[in-house]
Amino acid sequence: MNTIIKILSSLLFSLLACNLFAATDFRLPPDHQSRYRVTAYGTHVGTLHNQLNTQKGEINYTSKATATGLASWIVGETVTETSILNWPNEQNTGIPQQKSYRFYRGKKYRKNQNMTFKQSDNATTLIEGRYKNRSYSLESQQLVWSRDLIPLLMSSDLQLNHHKTSGRFHITDKGNLNDYTYTLEKNEEISFNDKTFPTLKFMIKKQNSQRISYVWLSKAHYYLPLKIEQYKKGELKGSMQIKNITFTHKASKND
Repeated sequence: MNTIIKILSSLLFSLLACNLFAATDFRLPPDHQSRYRVTAYGTHVGTLHNQLNTQKGEINYTSKATATGLASWIVGETVTETSILNWPNEQNTGIPQQKSYRFYRGKKYRKNQNMTFKQSDNATTLIEGRYKNRSYSLESQQLVWSRDLIPLLMSSDLQLNHHKTSGRFHITDKGNLNDYTYTLEKNEEISFNDKTFPTLKFMIKKQNSQRISYVWLSKAHYYLPLKIEQYKKGELKGSMQIKNITFTHKASKND
């Protein structure tokens, strides 16, 4: 059970991100719902459902991972991540400010997470969190995001600069702050809904980690991922393949 849920969690939320520290704008994809088929060691083990909803300046992004098939008999749980952000002004421009993050896998699960974010006047990010039933505080001079927002961050970065090939980002998870680098590997085509789409394949590497992830981002889908693979010591541990995606409103200025 622990092996399957660890693979699910790692695949679903250890994707990639970009460095937005010097950004002067942010470009969300349109509100949408998407579903991914999750495979571990060649076996279908679950489904990931993402939903982005914006209303009156508030951004709500939720990801739910549910075990299916044989894995549901072993795990029988749904893992949910939710982040709340707000635009800094009524025009929905600038960089949205993250307010909270929650990771939930049942009342008794000791690795549930809760975080609140505050940006001070001197551009310092202050984080108050709870993990393994312990509270902690973090402070960073860089802009910090929770891990579930990585697909939206990457979408924004590439919409703002279609020729971006590498970068760095700062993510907080489990009471830690980590830097990642991402590098464009090559252009590839991915089949989805009986069509073929050109994608950008990026390699993502966390500092001092043996894990490497690859993600295929589609310009036709606002640079959201169509496919994800994760490797450890050169061995494929799991993958995610998009099943469907629905944009629930037309693109606006910040789309």
